[in-house]
Order: sequence, then C-alpha cells, then structure tokens
Amino acid sequence: MPKLVDKNQETADTIERLSGLGLTHEQIGYVVNLSKPTMYKYYHEELKSGKAKAIAQIATNLFQTACGIGRDALVAQMFFLKTQAGWKETNVVEVENITEQDDKFRKLITEIRDTRPSEKDSIDSIN
Repeated sequence: MPKLVDKNQETADTIERLSGLGLTHEQIGYVVNLSKPTMYKYYHEELKSGKAKAIAQIATNLFQTACGIGRDALVAQMFFLKTQAGWKETNVVEVENITEQDDKFRKLITEIRDTRPSEKDSIDSIN
C-alpha cells in the first residue's frame, strides 16, 4: 500500500531551502523521510523554486559586488563578464626573429637525425 503523505508547509519550506543549498534530491528525501518519487509528486514546485531562488539571490549579490569598488568588485566584474558577456582570457605569443628561430630548429633536427642510429646499425647491434 502506498505511503500516505500529509503535505505540509514545514516540509515544503525545508525542501525548498535544502534545494536552494544544492543538496541532491536523494539527500533532501533522506532529511524529510520521503522517497524521490513521493517528493516529485507532492513537492515538485518546491524542488524547482528553491534552486531558482538561490541562484537569483547569488546573482543579485554578485551583481551588486561587481558594481562596487575594490578588489572584490574587480574579481566579480571579471567573473560576470566571462560568464555572461562572452569575455575570455587569451595568451599571445610574439616571435621577434623568426629566421633565427628557424635556423635553431633546423640545426636541432639535423643533430637529432645525425645521432639516431640507422636501421642497418640497429639490426647489426641486435645480432
């Protein structure tokens, strides 16, 4: 026989709060002594709204911090712009003397080829 659930405000508030704190549905069910299917059936809105309200509150706090002054504001501004405005950090490598670098690279490759034993030498050393 299915478990009878007396939906009440205290349980609804607890589920909403724990959902907002980021607990999994399994963890929330353990705290309120309900299975996941039972929670989904009776407390679906609380599970959704708890997380949404928490995200909204954190986003508001982040935005308010980003609008401030100081190091915390700068960090919040960079985070906000990277996640919301498509900004990204890039590394630029500049080569000043490409001819010199090419010559060094060719010399290195030549040295490697010269020190590597030939196929015939490799076979002779095995026998």
